[in-house]
Amino acid sequence: MNIKRLCFIFAGLSVLVAACTTATVVTKGGPTIAEAQAVDSQAKFRIAVSRFENKTYYPVSEGATDMLTTALFQTGRFIVLERQNLDVVMQEQDLSRSGAVRKETTIASGELEGAEFLVIGAVTEFEPEARGVHTPVGGLKQAHIAIDLRIVDSKTSRVLTSVKVEGAATDAHIGIGLLKWMGGIPMVQSLGAWSKTPTDKALRICLDKAVDYIVNYSMKGSK
Repeated sequence: MNIKRLCFIFAGLSVLVAACTTATVVTKGGPTIAEAQAVDSQAKFRIAVSRFENKTYYPVSEGATDMLTTALFQTGRFIVLERQNLDVVMQEQDLSRSGAVRKETTIASGELEGAEFLVIGAVTEFEPEARGVHTPVGGLKQAHIAIDLRIVDSKTSRVLTSVKVEGAATDAHIGIGLLKWMGGIPMVQSLGAWSKTPTDKALRICLDKAVDYIVNYSMKGSK
């Protein structure tokens, strides 16, 4: 076997190893589709989070809604149903019924799940690093956020409970890793300008209280 042939073999092996390396995929997140469909619908409350109303100058309600939805899902306490982009789901079902897709991939109708409870809210106060806090070593910027939250019975439309949750933080505040629910939730792109600022911390503190309130309320009426 000559040197040229050896070089060719080694080159081929290198390409094969590289291909195997790049083909390795590691996934993290929630349950698989099969696992999610196998969840006993009687074991958890089915909830849906409506898009929060924005009552401040800053367009932050959409990002706050997304972060709250993610956090509620990651608690593992609820079956969280999509409602903010339900039109996309319905479009896919309409496409499936149109006859344009292959028969073996069509989606059965009548399988959507109803939400027992709706989480409805409004961002009522948002002050990003607006207030100065005096300390012995100088002034600190403080951010403040407030959200009015309601839990509504979808069967009767009754407001079951309501609360105002607030979050405030300075640039010297404790780290977000100490929060119960929101520490590991990534900041959404629409709010990225405030990432790792007092506003980021204040928002997480506020949403952490919101998640805690919803979880505790659900435990009172646990199935």
